[in-house]
Amino acid sequence: MTNRISEIRKARGLTLVEVAKRARTSNQQISHLERGRRKLSYEWMERLAIALSCHPLDLLSDPPAGLAATGALSLKERGLLEMFRSLDEREQDTLLLALQPMVAFVTGADLEHSNM
Repeated sequence: MTNRISEIRKARGLTLVEVAKRARTSNQQISHLERGRRKLSYEWMERLAIALSCHPLDLLSDPPAGLAATGALSLKERGLLEMFRSLDEREQDTLLLALQPMVAFVTGADLEHSNM
C-alpha cells in the first residue's frame, strides 16, 4: 500500500531525522516506512500522525471508503490544531476563554454556558 508520509513530511519542512526524533525511532525506519519497505501498521500510523501533526488516515494514499471525509482534518483545522498544541496548558485555557465570545459573535450563538 502506498502512503503519503514523505509528501506530508516535506510539506511540513521536516527532515527524516526530525520526524524520526518526534516518532522516537531511527531515520532509517522512517525511510523504510515512506518507501513501503516496512509495513505501515496502525501503531506506526498513530506515531507518525503525532510526529507530523496530522490524522492517521492522512498518511494513506487511498484511505478506506467513507473514512477520509470524516476522519481527516482540513488544512485550516490542522493549522489551528498545530497552533493550539504549541501553547502550554495555561495559554490553551486562556485562548479557549477568549474564543468563546468571538465564536458567539460570529455565529450568533450563546456559548456562555457551553463546555468549550
